[in-house]
Amino acid sequence: MANLLLLPFEIKKEKSKYEFIIRDHPSTVIETSSSSIFNNVDLPDTSYILDLPSETINSGGLSAIQLETIIYSCQRHEQNLSDGSRAGYLIGEGAGVGKGRIAAGIIFENFIRGRKKSIWLSISTDLKYDAERDLRDIGCGDKIAVHAVNKLKNSKVRTDVTESTKEGVIFCTYSDLIMTSATKRLLCLEQLLKWCGPNFDGVIVFDECHLTNDINFSGPTNKRKIELAVLQLQNKLPNARIVYISTTAVSEPRSMASMVRLGLWGKDTLFKDCGQFIENVNNFGEIAGDMIAMEMRRRGSYVNRQLSFKDVMYQIVEVCQLPKFITTYDSSVKLWLHLRQSFTETTELVDLGPKAQKIMWTNFWSAHHRFFRCLCISAKVTHSVKLASEAVKRGESVVIGLQSTGEAYTLQKILDDGSGMSNFVSPAKIVMLSLVEKYFPASDSLQLLAEAPNSKVIVGGKRKSVSNLVGTLKKIKQELTEDASYCEIIDSSDASAPVFDYHSDTDTDSKLKDEEAAEDKRIKLENAWLIKQRLLEKIEELGTILPLNWMDQLIDEFGGQENVAEISSRKGRLVQKNNGLVQYEPRSEKDVPLDLINIRERERFMNGEKKIAIVSAAASCGISLHADRRAKNQSRRIYISLELPNSAELALQQFGCTHRSNQAKAPEFIFLVPELAGERRSALIVANRLQFLGAYRNQRLDEGSTEFEETSDYDSAVLDAINVIMGQKSPVIPLPVDYKDIRAALTKVGLGSSSILPLTKDGVPEILNRIMGIPVELQATLLQYFNGVRSTISNQGKMNGRNDSKILDLALNKYAYHRKVLKFSSKTSKNFIAPAKIDLHEIEVDSGLNWRTLKEKWLTKSRKGVEGFYFSKEVSNGKQDVLLIRKINTVGECRNEGNLKYNLIRPSTGVEIVPSLAEITKNYVPQIRSMPKQVKPNPKALWNFHYDHSKNCCIHDYWLKRHSEKPNLKPTKECQEGCQEGVRSCPTYKLLAGSIFLVWKEIESILRKNNPQWKMQTSSASSSVGVREITYCILLIT
Repeated sequence: MANLLLLPFEIKKEKSKYEFIIRDHPSTVIETSSSSIFNNVDLPDTSYILDLPSETINSGGLSAIQLETIIYSCQRHEQNLSDGSRAGYLIGEGAGVGKGRIAAGIIFENFIRGRKKSIWLSISTDLKYDAERDLRDIGCGDKIAVHAVNKLKNSKVRTDVTESTKEGVIFCTYSDLIMTSATKRLLCLEQLLKWCGPNFDGVIVFDECHLTNDINFSGPTNKRKIELAVLQLQNKLPNARIVYISTTAVSEPRSMASMVRLGLWGKDTLFKDCGQFIENVNNFGEIAGDMIAMEMRRRGSYVNRQLSFKDVMYQIVEVCQLPKFITTYDSSVKLWLHLRQSFTETTELVDLGPKAQKIMWTNFWSAHHRFFRCLCISAKVTHSVKLASEAVKRGESVVIGLQSTGEAYTLQKILDDGSGMSNFVSPAKIVMLSLVEKYFPASDSLQLLAEAPNSKVIVGGKRKSVSNLVGTLKKIKQELTEDASYCEIIDSSDASAPVFDYHSDTDTDSKLKDEEAAEDKRIKLENAWLIKQRLLEKIEELGTILPLNWMDQLIDEFGGQENVAEISSRKGRLVQKNNGLVQYEPRSEKDVPLDLINIRERERFMNGEKKIAIVSAAASCGISLHADRRAKNQSRRIYISLELPNSAELALQQFGCTHRSNQAKAPEFIFLVPELAGERRSALIVANRLQFLGAYRNQRLDEGSTEFEETSDYDSAVLDAINVIMGQKSPVIPLPVDYKDIRAALTKVGLGSSSILPLTKDGVPEILNRIMGIPVELQATLLQYFNGVRSTISNQGKMNGRNDSKILDLALNKYAYHRKVLKFSSKTSKNFIAPAKIDLHEIEVDSGLNWRTLKEKWLTKSRKGVEGFYFSKEVSNGKQDVLLIRKINTVGECRNEGNLKYNLIRPSTGVEIVPSLAEITKNYVPQIRSMPKQVKPNPKALWNFHYDHSKNCCIHDYWLKRHSEKPNLKPTKECQEGCQEGVRSCPTYKLLAGSIFLVWKEIESILRKNNPQWKMQTSSASSSVGVREITYCILLIT
């Protein structure tokens, strides 16, 4: 039965006696901002009254939270920014909350009010059918038609939809914006502007708008055209009601560049343009993103929710590498080292210019990363097939997620070899071949020199030949810079760089005066050409053992395409014919065109015709593959991630295809992680995010840690470990036995002391990419060392106030007592609905751990082995020391008990990490459970005694004096005055929180001096984000 809800808004009633039934959302929804800080942010009051018909609301097509978002969006659209344009709204909902249905509701509301035209932009033409479904589900499918702007894209006779459509929704993709019409007269953008008219005040939905980022930055030509088209559409229609839809916008400020209607920069704001806004946000880390999110919520211009993952399970499954794979991997490592050496020697040989070297090495390391990423994906195929087959036998359905399909490498091979090939394509091999053929020094000029006549000519003739050669090389360079893949790597300033620096020395090249110098140059280039040929031969030799395309391999392992639903961006696939040749065929079927094949494959999966689906990242946006109660196939979904993105938000968005509202069963996510350093970081990022959203870890297939460290801790551990191994820092734990071999391997991939790659936290992803280029065994050793360093320093760093992420949880394993001491409110302005509020909080943090907190956090799970309470062997003045030992496991450490670390918890100083129990057992003995009760020490009594008497008292005074005397004891001879050893400290902090965004300039000047960014979380789990110790800020504000 529907829940009757009381919501803080009104709905216009057709009849005064009519009652509205507003249904709750079918699944639990939570706020997704870090630490749930939105719970403390008040939304502005609502004054907008909906015009939606009663049947739309009573049918349950729109839930309570969806109606709330529609209200705030329409209310925000009633306001104008300071530059006169209409304010926009950002929907940051996660997958399954119903972003499409919310957008449909906004369009329907405006349609009823007479705004009959709307535009819906998205990333795929397939999503047009989802837009139609959303409009149909809220009861307006027969009133509002959806017209695809490219519906006759492949037809020879094409009509412009905008010319024949008077009302409804025009649906187009971002790539359509820069496409010309059938008559080649107008761009799609110009058609849309003409259709809307200059006074257009209807709705424009920018779905997945984070994909239009980097507007103010260099990039491929077509991508930049799309970015500019999105801006132009907004600028030309200042009165349009803009709705941005993006799950990842606030987590990545660069992706907000196209969101000009949010009022975060521009006239009467703190930032003159988007570039300055992004620069400030990036300078101050995670806390700035949280504050921006809170500020937009206060303005009523942003909502950010996510389905709860409470019933979702996830697993971290380590993939053991087979000997065959290790052999292939290590052979590849050797060849890449040989490639780097050859590139370096040839660069000196042909006198390559500095800008050309930058282009070459950028592409070299990019190819290096893509190559080993291909190997990592292929290494997981066999294990994923095993897990998927087992799941299908249990009656479950499987979705395998990929970031890439490898189709680009297939198409490149077809261009080189023709349609008929003797074998399937190896993406890794194509990556290496393409690098050598395109970017090896003198690649395109050597053949020209080799074919040049060797007859003797006069010096003048030689000079003419060299001059012609320079002109030819310039032409080759121009062709290279026009290549799309090339433009993705280099800066625009590098496009003018010469391939060879012939004019770097006034005495060479164009000014050669003798035949000997020209002959010397020719010999060097011929030698370079020979080096290139030998490299190509070695690549061909290695290619015989390199893995083939993972997509084709997966489909083949599952028995062919009749058993697998492929939902991807691929246009075709390779098929082996009876004659043994491999041929490329389109994915279309007799009765299913290519643009509908993904929709048909989805239907087959949801109907249960196929139990396994393979989904690429490009095709996963907006699709539903969950155990929908309305679908025939309601079996549990097992999502196997073969390749994770670096962003947790992007990962959640992709996982969202199997975790949505109205599902019969919650899914299970499986992350396949090989024993390679670079893959672990992505798993940490996603696991942390899933845990925050309520998912729990399934121990059926793995026995790793039950709690992950933050990614920032992992990054810090990577940097510390690398610096220690390279001899630039003292070790915090013993070095690995083979650390010298690791040091040599790191140096060979450019991580030595002379490396230009910065060993900073921002460079950790690139560092891990480079580490993939060392042998498997050394990577495994290095990975264990990372875990050891992280376990040793991460918690200590937080306790001592050191945190690279610029955020410190003041209540980490501690009590925090909080009170609000000052409140400040500002006047309203055009960009704000309600007055901005800023509060000053005072927080007292207890560094100790009382019995109640200990019981809640550390005694809920059963104790095993050496875990438990330990008591001091020495008893003095009737006092005995007590502490608690709990074991720490990290991923993979459970297999090697020698790597175990321990949490040591004291009542006076809280939690610390110890590498072993050897030092503890010298002075402490464990509680013996079989000991008679009258002999056993009482842990609770001892714990409370220590906790009460350790405040402002060091450990020496505790042991040498009785506490029945004066509480303020003077220091004994055992310690110096002011000794803090064993003291339970209770410092007090002040925190400025609220609309800090409005006084950012004043705060910024202080942060640049002290950099004191903090996050406070009390025992009640409420939290605030702000700046501590802000006496000077308060003076500036008041």
